[in-house]
Amino acid sequence: MRRAAILAIVLALCAPAVQAASGGHLEGYIPAVAHADGRFGSSWTSDVWIYQQGASLIHLWFNRAGSDNTDNESVVVTLDQPVTHLSDIVAGLFGTDGVGSVHYLADGPVTVVSRTWTSTEGGVGTYGQTIPGMPISMASTPGMGQGGALRSLIDQREGFRANLGLVNVSANALTVVVEIFTADGQPAPGNSSFTVDLQPFEMRQVNDVLNRLDAGERQGLIIRAGIDSGNGGILAYLSEVDNRTNDASYQDGFRFAF
Repeated sequence: MRRAAILAIVLALCAPAVQAASGGHLEGYIPAVAHADGRFGSSWTSDVWIYQQGASLIHLWFNRAGSDNTDNESVVVTLDQPVTHLSDIVAGLFGTDGVGSVHYLADGPVTVVSRTWTSTEGGVGTYGQTIPGMPISMASTPGMGQGGALRSLIDQREGFRANLGLVNVSANALTVVVEIFTADGQPAPGNSSFTVDLQPFEMRQVNDVLNRLDAGERQGLIIRAGIDSGNGGILAYLSEVDNRTNDASYQDGFRFAF
């Protein structure tokens, strides 16, 4: 069944339950998952935990980076335990490889958490980065103004790279404008403003985004992302990675206006 039809049916059936729910949400995104090789000898995989809070099933779509994912089919998982663990979700559940996001829609409230990690030479792996599922209500949409743009905070420093992720949560193509500011609100020196085109339901990661700036160390940089053209919504995240160990830290893009 097509994504739009599933969304309409599940949301209609769940409307009374949503009002009564005390936690969790019905629909959201894990903004980044992977079964792919990365930089500096890294090889990334993603595990997912679904905590059901009244849900009995969940639809999940893998939205591949760099693709129009409009016609993707969902994989349905039955939630017959308090916690459902999906190991290496890209390969294990979707039977593929690559990088992208996971869109999920449940028939009751859920909380979704993922861990994306890379093994080391010793085979013991890193702790990786915990990436929580972001409810669709956190998306930035046109007309919200600057307060509704998504922001992340980062230090520019040697030995670390920062990857900016953008997720189109709509069935329309969008253009996103990204701007990088210094801590005092001025445009950062270098190529600090650029646009990213997103196809429907596409996730795209801009790797080593601070490499666009002039060399140096800067504290408290602000990365802001908002819709420049198109009718839809976006989510954003920032992942800072240690180039030596490939350990990563994650933060959701946040907005001031709701």
